[in-house]
Amino acid sequence: MPTSRRPVDAYKAIIDQLVHETTRSVTQRVVTERGYFLETSDHDVYNPLVRSLTPEQRRLLGDMLQQERGDAIHDVLVVLTDWMSSDGLAFTFQGEPMLVDISGMGLHGDFVGRLQGWEWPNNGDPTKP
Repeated sequence: MPTSRRPVDAYKAIIDQLVHETTRSVTQRVVTERGYFLETSDHDVYNPLVRSLTPEQRRLLGDMLQQERGDAIHDVLVVLTDWMSSDGLAFTFQGEPMLVDISGMGLHGDFVGRLQGWEWPNNGDPTKP
């Protein structure tokens, strides 16, 4: 949650939360460290494969799962950016328009930038240095 009541701070908090969620995958950890997928009825079908892998292969599979998690979030942000740029979609926070696309490369650009350690510009205002 943003500490400020400004729409730009809410936007930054959303992107930063998505970055945080992307870098923390329970599935990756379970596959890598415990040697199974999830032991639910829907996922148990994958466990014979996961259990047959060496620790190095499980690490690689875990990395693939982690990468796919980030790619999925990225792809959703691409769709939202497209809707915003061509179909009039907009976000608001407490009834005020929300500044988005601070990087100038779409919501997904802000997401990727933050994943790579990019710092938010001066209070989220892309017109200020």
